[in-house]
Amino acid sequence: MSRKIARTALLVAAASVSPAISWAQMDHSGHATQTAQPQAAGTTGKVNAVDPAKRVVNLSHGPIAALGWPAMTMDFAVASSVDLKALRPGAEVAFTVGKDAAGMYRIETLTPRK
Repeated sequence: MSRKIARTALLVAAASVSPAISWAQMDHSGHATQTAQPQAAGTTGKVNAVDPAKRVVNLSHGPIAALGWPAMTMDFAVASSVDLKALRPGAEVAFTVGKDAAGMYRIETLTPRK
């Protein structure tokens, strides 16, 4: 079995066993064009869950064209500069996504929509 097929099989199996696997932490290289990715991209979404202890937010968001991402629901790691204290499920938010020092996607800014 080739490495690519084995990796795909592993990801499919893991996703079916653990739906909490975060898209934000997966390799997105095949989802966008081969052009350079922006430093940060913004969109809006709805908060489904917040885990302040793990610094993770689950959001349903629209497409993020700058990253080549379709609309989806996913877990995001959140930068330490983002205050999660007042964030509640059901809140509509505007946010930006960028990469941390390790190259993993995370929320860089997050503000309630009015």
